Amino acid sequence: MKYKFEHIFDVSPEKLMATMFDNGITEKLKPAMTTILEAETLEYKARDNRISRRVRYLPVPAIKSVGPKKVKPEWMEWIEESELDKTARLVTYRNVPTTPGVAERLENHGEMRFEQLGPNRTRRIISGELRVKVRFFGRLVEPMIKNYAGKILEDEARALMQFLKEDGD
Repeated sequence: MKYKFEHIFDVSPEKLMATMFDNGITEKLKPAMTTILEAETLEYKARDNRISRRVRYLPVPAIKSVGPKKVKPEWMEWIEESELDKTARLVTYRNVPTTPGVAERLENHGEMRFEQLGPNRTRRIISGELRVKVRFFGRLVEPMIKNYAGKILEDEARALMQFLKEDGD
């Protein structure tokens, strides 16, 4: 299943990218978020015009069960592996579930672009593909996961906008 989410921020693309990829930003935003229980930067590397990171997320459980199957909260945990190319204003990412059985059945990857709309206005476009590799069941679960991912991204965008306002430009 393909997806696309867009958010508008009242800062330049450079300010947005610098803030979003500041080391430890995830931990700074987490207290303002209602959809994430835990968030932790596991790895951070900055070199030239690139920043790569690995961040672990445990969301608030949203899917309790699918049919008769109970969903354990830890099945929803994932590690974001991403790399920002500042020059291209492009992030490539992969979200990898931390539970091995889930990781074998779920693929999620894509890109994030930053479009300048004005001197202090940026559109962030997150697009990608989500695939649950379980016959019949996958097509039922993919929209649920996509919808919840959208809620998490809305929550993150709201927390990020608030952080940017408090931080000043």
